[in-house]
Amino acid sequence: MTDRAEISAYRPGAVVALDVGATRIKAAVVAPDGSRLTERRYPTGRADGPAAVLRRVADIAEEMAAGHAATKILACGIGTCGTVDLEGRVTSVNIGWQGARIGDAIGDRLGLRVAVLNDVRAGAIGEGGFGAAQGESDYVYVALGTGIGAAIVSGGRMLPGAHGHAGELGHIGVSQPGRPCACGSNGCLETLMSAVGLEARWLEAHGSPLLARQIIDQVLDGEPAATALWEESVAALAAGLLTMISLVDPAAIVLGGGLASAGPRLIEPLAAGLRAGARPFHAGADLRLAALGDWSACAGAAIAARDLVT
Repeated sequence: MTDRAEISAYRPGAVVALDVGATRIKAAVVAPDGSRLTERRYPTGRADGPAAVLRRVADIAEEMAAGHAATKILACGIGTCGTVDLEGRVTSVNIGWQGARIGDAIGDRLGLRVAVLNDVRAGAIGEGGFGAAQGESDYVYVALGTGIGAAIVSGGRMLPGAHGHAGELGHIGVSQPGRPCACGSNGCLETLMSAVGLEARWLEAHGSPLLARQIIDQVLDGEPAATALWEESVAALAAGLLTMISLVDPAAIVLGGGLASAGPRLIEPLAAGLRAGARPFHAGADLRLAALGDWSACAGAAIAARDLVT
């Protein structure tokens, strides 16, 4: 937990913002300028089942709002893993939600209006409003975490697609026949370049488990086996991003999520892979690390919440 002591205890117009991931829930009370008055992290606890996770999310939102009783809380924003349809229903394979109306549950608990959006789109909004994509009207935000997702901003507007499902970068086929994916297909990018993919491939190759963040630490230390695994994963990401560049021609690609903590060890080989695979119709896209780190989605959820009341 981090309480920003430098920010006044009373700041009218704050919102509650949550980023609900498959592994962790990040929560914040966010001021109008994007600063976090309070920020906390919780385990998602998906092993407890989808209903328990929904109760936990509602409990956390209520706790965050109650912790700022002196501050007027205007609304709540939720960025969540999975797809969010045009009616706000959430379907998340990783959590087990099937059309869950999490906005209704949280709104009833708080007595506030609630904005619900996909966490990667929330990240794109957050980086556009307060982070690495400020001033850009055409960019792609890519979240490299438990899985992989992307959000496309074109002409200053989010492109959700006709059914709200645009941006499933993790399920572009990059390897055939490839490893089985949770989506039911084989050879998806997510099986190679995601926390789950890295951990599964390490276990298969070495017979002992290692968390993705530990693999990243070994990559940063130059450990040969981890580096070889990482380079294969980054090459797959380059192939997926070349497909994205072919389709939407972004000015910038912003990389966020836990795996982006590799920093230059991600950006440098990825840029080299894009150059090596580029064709004449691939205009260069500026690669950037998310400026807000793993708080991008909370920032975007806060912007979406504020949009409900302004």
